[in-house]
Amino acid sequence: MNEHILIDLITQELGAVVATLLGGAPSVDPNGTPDGSAAWMVKYTVRGSIAGTVSLSIPVDDAARLTATVLGFDDAPPDDAVIDNLQEIAKQIAGSLNISGDLEGIKLSADDPATRQAAVPSGAIWVEITVGGLALKAAVTSTLAAPAAESSRPAARPGPAQVLTSPVRSGGPRPTPVPANLDLILDMDLPLWVRFGWTNMSLQALSKLGPGTTLDLERAPDDPVEVLVNDIVIARGEVVVVSGNYGVRVTEVVSAQERIRSMGPAN
Repeated sequence: MNEHILIDLITQELGAVVATLLGGAPSVDPNGTPDGSAAWMVKYTVRGSIAGTVSLSIPVDDAARLTATVLGFDDAPPDDAVIDNLQEIAKQIAGSLNISGDLEGIKLSADDPATRQAAVPSGAIWVEITVGGLALKAAVTSTLAAPAAESSRPAARPGPAQVLTSPVRSGGPRPTPVPANLDLILDMDLPLWVRFGWTNMSLQALSKLGPGTTLDLERAPDDPVEVLVNDIVIARGEVVVVSGNYGVRVTEVVSAQERIRSMGPAN
């Protein structure tokens, strides 16, 4: 694995992720025209047979159009939404490449939030990505080298990456592979919420709330409830009773695309 192959894999996967979010087939032109405007940058840490950092930059205007399209903003999205959207895309790129086997002993991680740069550093490799009616530019810069302990001998080609899968019932969707080192964070507690519905109320109506008030959540009794983690919808299900307590039987796990869309403003 060399630097140029890694950069090509990252840019191709960026096109694939954008296509998944927007729906359509991506076109990735590796001979993009440099853009001197300000840009949002996400940084990857690279470990393995080569180590260092790879930075993926997207011009501010392009990042805003992408975020607005993905999250459904009518106007320019706020910076927080752009940062969250780009970070989620960066993590999807790293996750897909890490489990694909294409990296040949290299591990990518995108842990830092996107930062705004005055301009993309000189010497960056530019690509142009088109999905449907959306076109955007992206630039990649890197600082990579063989680890000091490994520089005097060729890196051994690793065996197939070990992954964990979750069991599913026969006839259900195929399990999603996840990295084998996921157990490092499995003991973390995350707040999980179940949302039965929501509605909009005027201040006048809110001021009249009291015991006995009935709120119409505009949902049928048979409609699925939403399961949220960190205010992001991750699943839907039906209400059940378990040992005398309310519970939720999961009937649908939402896609990565829908999880990103759920970070947008409520309709």
